Amino acid sequence: MSDTEPQHENSRESFEDKLRTALALDLPYSERLLHPEGRAAAVLILFGWNRSSPQSGPSILLTRRTELVETHKGQIAFPGGVVDPEDADSVAAALRETEEEVGISPASVRVLGELPKLWTVTGFWITPIVGILHPSIGDTTIRISPAEIAEVFWAPLVQLQASDTYREEQFVIGRSSYPIHVYQLQGHRVWGATGAMLKNLLDRIERLR
Repeated sequence: MSDTEPQHENSRESFEDKLRTALALDLPYSERLLHPEGRAAAVLILFGWNRSSPQSGPSILLTRRTELVETHKGQIAFPGGVVDPEDADSVAAALRETEEEVGISPASVRVLGELPKLWTVTGFWITPIVGILHPSIGDTTIRISPAEIAEVFWAPLVQLQASDTYREEQFVIGRSSYPIHVYQLQGHRVWGATGAMLKNLLDRIERLR
């Protein structure tokens, strides 16, 4: 992913404005899970454009976790992790983890806002930070951490919004079941917390169409 050509600057700026408006909407998660305890974590939902095809619109950065990580082994996720004591806030944690996992410099990310916190069954309260990649400002070279990340790919927004990409399934834990949001992307199954955050963000964008 790289910066857009000059003639596409207006469309990118327009999308940034739309994202800021979408993030300000009062739209909670559909899941009504009340869990007061959990470790603080943060992820970065990062939008970028392809210089060779900027007219195709923005894409979102996703990673496939290795089998070596402690939780969510092999799953598709946004870059991110636990908020450490030295992190100033969730934004700092998301940017630090993104640089550690995929090599993208915090200086190259323009943070636009965040989604509501999401609780996970693994005991985390995740703050999803939303940003846009600006390669002209900092280092955007992808350098994955092989212990944490097996693969990185970009999911086009138009593909995420396609009706045949998304479906709702029932997830069973013990005697209980609850709906989960599933996206089938480029041979990958995106679900769980990542699916829930994607659904919330895409619903916000859809409301502004």
